[in-house]
Amino acid sequence: MTVVAGVGSQGALGISLSDARRLVIDLKRPVAWIYWTDLLASVAVGATAFALFPVHDPVSVWAAACVLVAATAFYRAVLFVHELVHAAEGLRGFSLVWHLLVGIPLLVPKFIYEFHREHHASRTYGTAADGEYVDYATGPRWRVLLTPLTAVVGLPVFIARFLVLAPVSWILPGVRGWVLTRGSALAIDAEFVRPLPAGRLPRHWLVQEAACFGYCVLVAVLLATGRIPWIRLAEAYAVITVVLFVNWLRVLASHRYESAGAPMSFPDQILDSVDHTSCALLAELWAPLGLRYHAVHHLFPWLPYHALPRARRRLAAAIPAGGGYWDTADPSLWATLRRLLARTRKDETIRKDVRP
Repeated sequence: MTVVAGVGSQGALGISLSDARRLVIDLKRPVAWIYWTDLLASVAVGATAFALFPVHDPVSVWAAACVLVAATAFYRAVLFVHELVHAAEGLRGFSLVWHLLVGIPLLVPKFIYEFHREHHASRTYGTAADGEYVDYATGPRWRVLLTPLTAVVGLPVFIARFLVLAPVSWILPGVRGWVLTRGSALAIDAEFVRPLPAGRLPRHWLVQEAACFGYCVLVAVLLATGRIPWIRLAEAYAVITVVLFVNWLRVLASHRYESAGAPMSFPDQILDSVDHTSCALLAELWAPLGLRYHAVHHLFPWLPYHALPRARRRLAAAIPAGGGYWDTADPSLWATLRRLLARTRKDETIRKDVRP
């Protein structure tokens, strides 16, 4: 149950929700030129690095550098889908251009991420209805260690989803239901079943799905006819794998994952989230678009990414040193991951001790 603003939040965070909102409400409007410049620059850098990949010398330092640069830039570009769900919907033409440059070519259309809003709802956060939450802190350690390694199957899964399952599901209604509920969400919970919207399926779902299918067919034809060398597919696989691996590390470091499956109050959701406040340049590589301010984002999910640093500075000036909000701060990605692994190792020891 969500605590009442000004009562529970004051004690838990060191500031009431109403006071916190008043601090940042003027930052709510997304600045269009920042979004456009950031997106187009990210795509330009990624595409240039991808094009400069030495197809005749794929196992080289230069090839590795091209893959890493392309992955870093495309990773930043992909994560604008998070902004499209939260703060950038009102930017005219931004969603269309993002889909044409990023969402369709990388097979991550917005409709497979729209369920993300449930991750911020008090009734669903940390429960089975939250596809972006897994009880990593109370589960086995091997699950934390294995999660980033699933990046190696990412591109084949995306291709199978849009090139094979999509057209099959258009023909077979039984398959369609499974594809929409189990294969249409960028979820981290393998058991998550996505609820479908009431009434008719949104038209943009089908449009984006069909566009991804068409893109896959086009690339397949170009590969089969020799217009695109097969090494480019291997390069794309390497880039996507790096993107997914880094994103998995970000996901593991975004929360404490201490929910037992029951709904959490809004302040508890914030305290279960993590801000990474040191090594800003390095953190921006693995948690771009303000996602290193993850606790701030959960406090103000409607703020555009470029406003999160300023919002946190205002919170710093308003919340006393002993305020619970400061428990969300971690110095680095590695500090968060070490704590998570230490917690799972501790819980494994407890489980062994109580086993009959």
